[in-house]
Amino acid sequence: MLSLLYRLLRNSNLMFLAAFLLGLVLGGYASLLKVYILPALVFIMTLSTTQITLSKLIHFRKYFRDILFVFVINYIFLSGLILLTNHLLIRDPDLYVGFVVMAAIPPAVAVLPFTYLLRGEMMVSLTGAASLYLLALVVAPFISLQFLDVGRIDPLKLFSVLIQLILIPFIASRLLLKWKFFRRVKGNMNIFVNLGFFIVIYIVIGMNRSAFLSHFEILALVSSIAFLRTFVSGHLVDLFSRLMGIDRERRMSYVLFGSFKNLGAAASIAIILFNERAAIPSAVTIPFELIFFVWYNYFQKRWG
Repeated sequence: MLSLLYRLLRNSNLMFLAAFLLGLVLGGYASLLKVYILPALVFIMTLSTTQITLSKLIHFRKYFRDILFVFVINYIFLSGLILLTNHLLIRDPDLYVGFVVMAAIPPAVAVLPFTYLLRGEMMVSLTGAASLYLLALVVAPFISLQFLDVGRIDPLKLFSVLIQLILIPFIASRLLLKWKFFRRVKGNMNIFVNLGFFIVIYIVIGMNRSAFLSHFEILALVSSIAFLRTFVSGHLVDLFSRLMGIDRERRMSYVLFGSFKNLGAAASIAIILFNERAAIPSAVTIPFELIFFVWYNYFQKRWG
């Protein structure tokens, strides 16, 4: 029984699916747990960024071109695609806000473990993710203030949330790496990350379950954009990378940067700074990113 539970906790796909389904079925309790979203995300970010060791970043200059590429892919191409479709298709002000926040947020922390699973270039993902998270402290407020009504957002509060989600976890992760006890449990780190994501996904889905269960017109519209900015964008990056003659390992990393945003953080920021409806775009897109990873893993093995 314990071994079965252990395998379940280590399986990210099953944990995320369980959290998603639990949010739909028993989402009535999610609003009571709203205050735990930010602490859970800080916890996830702290554990995830322990993979970014300073010793690995010594050769930062060797990957300057890759950092430039992933910035263009994630913040120019992917964020631009999200903002363009948002402008053309969305008329609901809360959904509009949610997509702007999604565009402003850096790539998902899952880019690092997913790169490993796809046998991509880890150093490209490590240096790229570290750089984009630091740049997000400037880029995220810039995008938010450019595309949102300034009266609806407190810049200082936004910056405060970004500090808590990006800078503090990065500093805390440096301390964790020096803690002897952490070295002993590091092999099971993904269990704690999965539990953190379980809490975030349950709360986000639970607070927006009406969008999944009743407002089908909203679900259809948001789902079409979610499909475009994961499946279509990911395969466009893959195709362009092939045409450019980029090696398979780097291509895996580039595709992840071209299809993944930190939706947990986006949904949390939307809820904290605006309202629950503003988190609908991120809540609906979460399963699309998970399904895309499963699909692309098969795709690159079959045709990669």
